[in-house]
Amino acid sequence: MRGGVRVLLAAGVMGLFVGVAEAGAVAGLRSPSAPNRLVELGNGRQPRVDYVPGELIVRFRSGVTGVARSATLAATAARPAGSLGLPGLIRVTVRPGASVPAAAAELAQDPDVLYAEPNYVNRISVIPNDPMFGQLRGLHQASDRDIDAPEAWDVTTGSSDVLVAVVDTGVAYGHPDLNENIWTNGDEVPGNRADDDANGFIDDVRGWDFVQEDATPLDFSGHGTHVAGTIGAEGNNGTGITGVNWDVSIMPVRAAGADGLDNADFVRAIRYACKNGADIVNGSLGSKNFSRAIADAVTDLSCAETLFVFSAGNEGWNLNTNTGVKDNSYPCELHRPPTSAPNVLCVAATNVSDSLAGFSNRGTAAVHLAAPGVAVRSTTPVFVNAPGSPDGLEGSARAFDRRWGGRSGGLPRWDRTTRREKSGRWSLTDSPGGDYPNNRVRAIRRDPFTLTGRVGCGIEYDLWLSSQRNRDGVLIDAGRRRTAMRTIDGFTGSTGRFVHIFSDVSNLDGAPNFHLRLRFVSDRRVNRDGAYFDNFRVTCLKRNGAGYTNLDGTSMAAPHVAGVAALLLAGDPTMTVAELRTAILDGVDVIPALATHVATGGRLNAALALGPPR
Repeated sequence: MRGGVRVLLAAGVMGLFVGVAEAGAVAGLRSPSAPNRLVELGNGRQPRVDYVPGELIVRFRSGVTGVARSATLAATAARPAGSLGLPGLIRVTVRPGASVPAAAAELAQDPDVLYAEPNYVNRISVIPNDPMFGQLRGLHQASDRDIDAPEAWDVTTGSSDVLVAVVDTGVAYGHPDLNENIWTNGDEVPGNRADDDANGFIDDVRGWDFVQEDATPLDFSGHGTHVAGTIGAEGNNGTGITGVNWDVSIMPVRAAGADGLDNADFVRAIRYACKNGADIVNGSLGSKNFSRAIADAVTDLSCAETLFVFSAGNEGWNLNTNTGVKDNSYPCELHRPPTSAPNVLCVAATNVSDSLAGFSNRGTAAVHLAAPGVAVRSTTPVFVNAPGSPDGLEGSARAFDRRWGGRSGGLPRWDRTTRREKSGRWSLTDSPGGDYPNNRVRAIRRDPFTLTGRVGCGIEYDLWLSSQRNRDGVLIDAGRRRTAMRTIDGFTGSTGRFVHIFSDVSNLDGAPNFHLRLRFVSDRRVNRDGAYFDNFRVTCLKRNGAGYTNLDGTSMAAPHVAGVAALLLAGDPTMTVAELRTAILDGVDVIPALATHVATGGRLNAALALGPPR
């Protein structure tokens, strides 16, 4: 992403792996409750993993007792790790080092098991903005290569009675172009630390954060906020932009970090949205892997009256053949057998010429329609530096030592160096003298600063890592007290360059003292260079910050369709899911250039879908 959207890891450089030779729990990207997980950094040539290492999703057949379930799992050295809300559907962990696909195959053979599958990871469907993709377009333009939003607004501009769940990276719900259109759970009493509506979530007034398991589904990457703005940035309010809907209720459901979300959290997010009355769910995300768990969640009776709008993906693939080799994109294809979900729309992206965008997946058997997905302008969060957060690597040695005290672990200790730097003269490294046996934990603690009055905080930094993948790596710890810090992120592998990283520390929002520690951990068998850090800063959401940017991707196309579905319900609240789908698909602008790419041969048209004013 560009244009002020916060931070994403460089494309293709991260995955996940379990375990490092380190005492104590190692928290990962998902949440402090997800132990023993590091993020793998690579040089761009290593593929990202497709599933969460060490985890399966298993569904037992109806009537299988708890004792029988335990016996089945024990036979595979697997353990239950929590229910996913559907009868018999649970998350399962396998023994360290075990093959996840092999464990899934073994469990699937058990007669008590309906199915077992890896906990696949869905990737956010966004393409970084680039001048070649053209200029701003979407709702209205002189060439009429748009969705005719002004003509649709002659029928309706939306209604707050229509509820659209944005299952994504969260939403900056304080944004002045969104705040009046954010869903409020009227059955929940704010701040009383009770589950007033008995839905299993405490104080979920604005939705839920399944990454951090709390009631503040804020957005730390900008993706979800951008999607929400296309659906329903406030119209006619004299501020910024307007969405497809001037008025709507947007339910923020944070299930993804900047790198994506796993299927277990995806299932729970879908369950939450449907059970709390979402009329429409926008999912601007995807994976090449079919998941029966996701299929079950989408087609569950609780979601029967919910329309799901999914992005087709940005790989440039033809999805028709479905061989599994560069031609699958789920959950967008759940409308196809074997699932045949009747409540799913799959959306490709068009460019400024009303042709299929070069990055967009396609397929007349797989993708229903296209919508604008190039140079789409929408809302983003605004972030500001926390007081005292600059890294302090430049300047005198005395000033550096004053800011970065507490370096320990024997010689050579952490120090600044001129061997590699992203900017300025200095970077911070665990190995200032070059290669050496990294067989001890070496620590560095930063002088504390305050997060009082701040929300949505995170650490941003540039990291150059040279380590033996799965054997050693670097850990980032943070906490309110120097003696009580927890690991918030960890990385392994080799980058070959500096990559910019954001680590979420919003669980420490408001802390009067914020402490930071870096550690390199390794076994004794490996000699590698280590880690280099530069440009540390802690940034937090600016209250009521009004950010805007242009982005490209099928992620940007899907919310146009979700927005038009919301307009249709605003105009006629009695419409069924089947009627919504029919109105949208029958109301496209037929474009010759799309005839061989999407089933309808057309691009979304809001005015045609709604029909003339009544």
